[in-house]
Amino acid sequence: MKSDELKNVEEENFKIEDAKPEDVEAIRAIVKDAWLEIYPNEKYGITTEDISAIDWFNSESLATRRKEIIENKDTVHTFVFKNDKKEIVGFCKVLKFKDYGEIDAMYVIPELQRRGLGKKLLLKGLEWLGSDLSIRLVVVKYNFNAIEFYKKFGFKETGNKVVYEGTQLSSGKDIPRIEMIKKATLVN
Repeated sequence: MKSDELKNVEEENFKIEDAKPEDVEAIRAIVKDAWLEIYPNEKYGITTEDISAIDWFNSESLATRRKEIIENKDTVHTFVFKNDKKEIVGFCKVLKFKDYGEIDAMYVIPELQRRGLGKKLLLKGLEWLGSDLSIRLVVVKYNFNAIEFYKKFGFKETGNKVVYEGTQLSSGKDIPRIEMIKKATLVN
């Protein structure tokens, strides 16, 4: 079988679904693994220990995410990619505000990257957000693969300073981030 044929066969084994509350732990495990692989960085002094020290499965934050999936369907939506064994292999979380949309988080497990799954997830998130709002995202400054990926979909770096108040490192160090925007394509 040719590699293109194999790729198409493989992609048929994956399905995008709406996240359910019981998916939260699997989503967090994907984030944890991605952060451990991507974010330690000698130049910025971010260590594996910094990332490992994060309480990835804090019961309060897991409960908040479960509640968000159930109660905030109009403003927060998470799509999960599942394989034929119903295991989550990627996800995209999007937020809708009055004046803009946001790609809050998007990850695909490393062994399935560069197979078009991220593209399908992002397109699903963008479709849900619509084209009448500009869409914002924040990405780690040295995550060049992600930056280039988003550029292919029309996102551009803004140069705006990013103050991130999400996950904090116990060392007090900050993971440097940049903002990217995709302008609305529909004009009212």
